[in-house]
Amino acid sequence: MRSLKLEEIEEEYKDLWPGGHWRPKECKSRQKVAIVVPYRNREPHLRTFLHNIHRFLQKQQLDYAIFVVEQMGNKLPFNKGRMTNIGVLEALRVYPFDCIIFHDVDTYPENDNLLYRCSTDPKYTRHLSVYLERAKYIERYAEFVGGVLALTVEQIRKVNGYSNDFWGWGAEDDDLNNRYFTIDGF
Repeated sequence: MRSLKLEEIEEEYKDLWPGGHWRPKECKSRQKVAIVVPYRNREPHLRTFLHNIHRFLQKQQLDYAIFVVEQMGNKLPFNKGRMTNIGVLEALRVYPFDCIIFHDVDTYPENDNLLYRCSTDPKYTRHLSVYLERAKYIERYAEFVGGVLALTVEQIRKVNGYSNDFWGWGAEDDDLNNRYFTIDGF
């Protein structure tokens, strides 16, 4: 995976609308997808992610926008849940997205056949990073939903987004998954 300077990425993807939004001219996408990336102090990962994800999503002819939500300062531990929730609110403020994909900045799609979209069955979320090279392609545990997770806007509303109570790395993805499967109707 190549990592370019941010200026080089902007130059390469001149057809992006302001805010990192793109939609195909030749067809209408089945879903409007927001990619929400909680972020802090990982610029090399961010550059690699942005350089590669735009090409990947455009090949799929997606109507998409990327929302990188940065936690400023280093006094408090990272709060992925808060950054993710802010990203969802901002995304829905600017465009009528159908699908929200929560995406770790250091996780990259490894296969062009992996469709970045939400399930059409409202009972199911889509975990898009079950098997990763860095985990030797072994599933961590059955309930693991970290890395890349796709939910519809309705699913996010039903679970009330991520918890804001997790500081530091870990457990917020499991908490979201546990709450999702304990709600009536799912």
